[in-house]
Amino acid sequence: MQNSRDKGHDEVVNLSEHILMAGGKRIRPMLLLLCYEMLGGKDIEKVLPLATAYEIIHTATLIHDDINDNAKIRRGVKTIHEIENTAKAQITGDWLFVLGFGLGGQYEKEIVDLMAETCSKMASAELKQIEHIHNISTTSDDYYNIIEGKTAGPFASGCKAVAILTNQSKEIQDSLYNFGMQLGLAFQLVDDLLDLIGDDRLGKPRGLDILEGKMTLPLLLGINNLDGKEKENLLNLVSKFHLHDLNEVLHLLKISGSIDYCRTLVNEHLNSAIREIDFIGDNPAKKLVLELAHYVRSRYD
Repeated sequence: MQNSRDKGHDEVVNLSEHILMAGGKRIRPMLLLLCYEMLGGKDIEKVLPLATAYEIIHTATLIHDDINDNAKIRRGVKTIHEIENTAKAQITGDWLFVLGFGLGGQYEKEIVDLMAETCSKMASAELKQIEHIHNISTTSDDYYNIIEGKTAGPFASGCKAVAILTNQSKEIQDSLYNFGMQLGLAFQLVDDLLDLIGDDRLGKPRGLDILEGKMTLPLLLGINNLDGKEKENLLNLVSKFHLHDLNEVLHLLKISGSIDYCRTLVNEHLNSAIREIDFIGDNPAKKLVLELAHYVRSRYD
């Protein structure tokens, strides 16, 4: 960032740092660094730009998502379009995409192509999500297609990129990809649960997904599982949702069994992820990777 300041790009750097420095879990770069060491990588400097690129590109997508959702808070601070305007937020997100690809572009073509395809899938998934806003006919398959592109895909891509960087076989690359995919699916499911049952101190109020019309899996399953008056009540609440309605919505979702079922799915995805790296012998980095997987589950405990 200092290099960009030296070239006179102070404003866009300041706006970028407003979100980059606001916090966040940093789970993506941490995962890449740990997987690199787990696979026998020795020179951490070789993977740092890659891990940074994935985090910066992720942050760029958050800025653009916040514009689309008209979100006011991100990571406990005001969103860029709230403190400035939509145009400046859009430009800041674009600049971060360029910065991320500048870092990722120093790697071999296979990794660069993988990153490009991942971003293409993210864009397609975002368009699909927009199509399904407030759409109660959204299916579980639609939901999974969206989160595979937006969240789990970048997890999978990053893990595979590290396997390529450490010269692993195609079989191991595929295993790391599957590991990241399953971990990412669990991560997004937990995020969707936290929007309902989490702590407001996480950085944004609960219930924003419903307010923004996002058809998350707990909500979809609740609609499908209920019938009669309870289903009618849930549909009415969702169609005219206010944050003060959250407890009533949550009560109906718990009756439907969707909350508990999604918890079960989180465990299944995490167990599938862990099985994908069973072949790797015990080492300190693998222990931390497994702890990271367990952390995903513990976020709503």
